Amino acid sequence: MKSLSGFLFLLPLALVICFSLRPPFAAAAAPAAAPAAAPSKGIDLIAKACDASPRRSFCLSVLNSNPNSKSADLKGLAFIALKAASKNATAVSARIKTMLNNTAEVSPAVEDAIANCDQVFGDLVDQIEDSVNALVSGAYGDVRTWMNVAIADIDTCDGGLKKLNGTAVELFRMNRNLRHLCNVGLGVVHVLGRN
Repeated sequence: MKSLSGFLFLLPLALVICFSLRPPFAAAAAPAAAPAAAPSKGIDLIAKACDASPRRSFCLSVLNSNPNSKSADLKGLAFIALKAASKNATAVSARIKTMLNNTAEVSPAVEDAIANCDQVFGDLVDQIEDSVNALVSGAYGDVRTWMNVAIADIDTCDGGLKKLNGTAVELFRMNRNLRHLCNVGLGVVHVLGRN
């Protein structure tokens, strides 16, 4: 009888211990499955964000190259795209300033075109930053306005470069890339505005 009462005492204790250890293992297994679904959602959202982009593959490349894009919402993806354009515009502006400091070996026409681009890019960098600020405040119409003005400024710079060669060709190519980045930002903001 003593062994039976000891058994009955230990049985509930063993069951409590057994069941109390089981939930942590089940809880630990459940979160492991959730992250596997998250990248798919992020990739799907990136694809959706690039739907309105004139160069969809370029847009996908830009957004996928940023590790934060996988967990971003549409507004976050627009922010990533605009910041990429801003960073590139700042780099192009710095390159223009370097070109201006090394104009001894270029023709006066090239020097004038580069000086014109320098003037335009001062405004352009500010316009893209204004777009970022407008995005943060939810003013999507202002983002589109500022980005379209920035693209028009790129076109103004390019207008002086088209008939030139050498250094101007390098700047023309840099402007083309910046224009593509600006269009990525515009495309993502367009999709954001529809949602």
